[in-house]
Amino acid sequence: MSTIRVCPYSGKSVIIAPERLHRPFEFHNPIYEDEIDLCPFEKGGESFTPKEIFSIRDKDGEWITRVVANKYHALSIEASEESYKEGFFTYAQGLGAHEVIIETPSHFLKANHYTLELYRAYLKTVILRIKDLENDTRLKYIQVFKNCGYKAGATLYHPHSQIIATPFIPPKVDAQIRRCKRYYLSNGRSLLLDMINEELREQKRVIYENDTFVAVAPYASSFSFEVLIAPKVQIHSVKNINAAQKIDLARTLKAVFGALYSLLGDFDYNLLFHNSPPVRDHKEIDYFHHIEKFFTFNIQIIPRLNTIAGYELSSGVDINPVAPEFAAQKLLKEISR
Repeated sequence: MSTIRVCPYSGKSVIIAPERLHRPFEFHNPIYEDEIDLCPFEKGGESFTPKEIFSIRDKDGEWITRVVANKYHALSIEASEESYKEGFFTYAQGLGAHEVIIETPSHFLKANHYTLELYRAYLKTVILRIKDLENDTRLKYIQVFKNCGYKAGATLYHPHSQIIATPFIPPKVDAQIRRCKRYYLSNGRSLLLDMINEELREQKRVIYENDTFVAVAPYASSFSFEVLIAPKVQIHSVKNINAAQKIDLARTLKAVFGALYSLLGDFDYNLLFHNSPPVRDHKEIDYFHHIEKFFTFNIQIIPRLNTIAGYELSSGVDINPVAPEFAAQKLLKEISR
């Protein structure tokens, strides 16, 4: 069973998950057509995955997206909330949830070739899984992310995302929430929305926009060709977007990935959803007060083109060799073709 350990020096929570060591790993060799039979996410291979949690199906009953528990989970919903002392240190059982979103039955389909309908199905799946997991009041934060390619930490080729729900708010998320709240208390506005409005005013780093969403190369991009997708109106979680906004977000993802693949070729990347945590007013009234007004959800796309090395790891300061203005110019040119 996994455990959650807390470092008394840094305050950092770490999940120790020995089960993850046994994950299948496909990237040591090129993937060939005849190896698809080995992939547990293929259509027809449903019996090789844990029991289905959720799916979206077409009129013929064939699945479009499918959600299962991660067979090599980092956390388990069956674990208890108890915490324990281990001499000087503290740990708890690995309570949480770890799910896999199988995004498409097509093994080799890249994000730049997803249809608008597939992006809508993907977003619907993400939203409904977040809503369902939030019903478990033991879970304090739900992180949706995608690792695509070896450099991004993926171990299976088939297009998939993951959801990890934890019984704590991760320190990095907590720090961002508190930063946004301080700004709101001083200015009465969302920090991210003000940043987005400035990007729209300057038009130096804007890559794509529609009625609801805008994609920019962030002013202080940590990674080469990093893209930030954010709403132009205040929305604190992707679960709160309406049908029209969901279409706008699907269009944004399709446009951005089309440009990235056109410019960079077949590249590895991480896709991260940054949502507000589920509001637990009955436990921490002050912490969550007005969070729906000051925290704005966003999606970060991080191409893994450069290696994080010693300085970045030791200092927490990133070095990015590609200016975001240059990246935006190149990506905007691809979208405009």
